[in-house]
Amino acid sequence: MQNLRIEDLSTEQKIGMLLCARTFQSEDDIEFTLELIRNHALGSVQVPFTNPEIMARIKDATDYPILLITDMEMGFPTSQLSPIPAMTLAACNNMEYIRSFARAVVADAKAAGYNGTWNPNLDLGCTQRNFGDTAEAVSRCAEEISRVYANNHFLSCGKHYPGGSHRFDSHMANTASYTTLEELLNKCLVPYSHLIEKGLLDSIMVGHSVYAHIDPEYPASLSKKVIDIIRQRGFDGILWTDSFAMMAILQKYGEENILGMAIAVGNDIVLPNYRTPTRENYRMLLQNYRDGAFTEERLNEAVRRVLTAQAKVGTESPLPEIFTEKDRENYFKIAADCITAITDPGFEAALSKDNKDRIFIIITNEVAGMDGISQETTVRNWYFPRRIEEKIHKEFPEAETIFLPEFPSAEDNERVLWAATKHKEVVFVTYCSARAYQGHDGLTRRAEAVINALITSDKVSAILHFGNPTAMLEIDHVPRRLFGYLMPESQLYAIEVLAGKLPAKGKLPYDITFR
Repeated sequence: MQNLRIEDLSTEQKIGMLLCARTFQSEDDIEFTLELIRNHALGSVQVPFTNPEIMARIKDATDYPILLITDMEMGFPTSQLSPIPAMTLAACNNMEYIRSFARAVVADAKAAGYNGTWNPNLDLGCTQRNFGDTAEAVSRCAEEISRVYANNHFLSCGKHYPGGSHRFDSHMANTASYTTLEELLNKCLVPYSHLIEKGLLDSIMVGHSVYAHIDPEYPASLSKKVIDIIRQRGFDGILWTDSFAMMAILQKYGEENILGMAIAVGNDIVLPNYRTPTRENYRMLLQNYRDGAFTEERLNEAVRRVLTAQAKVGTESPLPEIFTEKDRENYFKIAADCITAITDPGFEAALSKDNKDRIFIIITNEVAGMDGISQETTVRNWYFPRRIEEKIHKEFPEAETIFLPEFPSAEDNERVLWAATKHKEVVFVTYCSARAYQGHDGLTRRAEAVINALITSDKVSAILHFGNPTAMLEIDHVPRRLFGYLMPESQLYAIEVLAGKLPAKGKLPYDITFR
C-alpha cells in the first residue's frame, strides 16, 4: 500500500481526489469507480454496507489508502450488535459505555474493510442523533468516541457544521438558521473547538442550512463566510459537504455547478447526488474546474488535505484499542441502564402491585424494515410491539393488552376507548422514530388525541415511551413517564422496571419541561 504524492498527480487525478463515489446502481457505476481507483483518481468511496462484494472489488483494485467510509452513527449498520443512538448513550451518562460503543464501531467497520466514518455528531439538540443540548455534554461524549477512533487510525468526522437550530429537515427542503455568530462561537462550535484543541478532529461535514445572520444568500456548504469561521479557528483537516442528494440543495441549485461551487468556497470533498452516476459527477466536477469555478491553488490545498487523511488511515496504529469481552458486557448493559423514569412526588417507577385491573395500550409501527429510501442515515427496524406484549403478559399476567395503530382510524379509536372502560388503570406503550425524509420525530396527531382523551379519565397511570422523549411534549400530564429510547432490548428491560424488577438508572439527556 503506497501513499500518493501530490506532485505525481495530474489535474484529472487531483479532481477525483475531491470526489466521494457513492453510486452503485449499475455495473457501469461500479466499473467506473474501479477505473478511477486504478488510476489513482479517487479520494473516497461511500461503500454500500449491504453489498460486501463491492468492497471486495474495491480492495482488490486499490493500492493506496483511499478513504472507505459510511455512516455509523448508531453503530456499524450490519453489526450483530444492536444499534445505539447517541441519545441512548447519553441517557446512561457513563463514559465507559461510550468508549465500548466506539470500539465496537471500529472493530465491525475495520473487519468489513472501512477506515472511517461520518461521526461523531456534534450538533446540540433534542433528537435521537444528539448527545445532548449543551456544549459540555456533547463535547464530553464526542471526545471519548473520537479518542478511540484516533487510537485506531480510524477517520473521524464531526457534523453538521456549524450547528444551530433549523426549522426543516434539509433532506426535504431549504432551511434557515437564525443563530448569530456570537451564539455559534460561544455554544454550537464549542464541541468542534474542544476536539480541535485535543487533536481529535480529522474532518468535518458541512451542513446545508442558510445562516441568515452570517451569509443570507448561500447555505453553509456553499458559503465561504461560514466555512472561513472554522478555518480561522485553526482547523486544517478535510471539510466534507453534506450530501448533495438533499433537497435543500437540489431544489434551488440543481447539480451542474454545485460541485465546483462547493470546492471554491473551501470544501475538500463533495458528496454528490447518489442518484446520479459517478461518471457524470466526475465529469461535472472536472468541467467546473476547467470553466474556472475554482483555482489550481484551491485544488492543491484540498488534495493535500485528502492525501494527509489517507496517509493517516493507511498506517497501523501502534496502540490500537481492541473491542474486548468487557466492552461486549458494557454494550448489553446500555439497554438496561438507559431506562429513565420521570415521576411525580410519591410515585415510584414501578406500577402498584395491588392493582390487578389494568390494560396496556400498545402503539404499533406501520412502517417496518430497513430504510431503503436514503443513503444519508440508516435506521434498522428496532421497535417490536409483539415482543413487548409477550413481556407484559409475563410480568403482568392479569393485564389485558390491546394494539392501537400509529395512524388510528375512527374505528380503532372507538375500539380502544371502549376497551379502556372495562379497566381501572391504563398504561400506554408508545413509540416514534425519525428517518430521513420523514419530516417529523414524534407521535402522530391521531395517537396523541387518543392518549390525551384517556388522560382526562384519570385512569392513565403511566406512559412507557420508546424513541425521542420530546414526543411527550404534546401529551398531558401523567404521574409516570418512562423512556426506553431506541434499543430493541430496552423494550423488555423497561417492562421489568414497570414490574419493579429493575431500577431506572437513566437520565434525560436533554432539558425538557413536560406538561
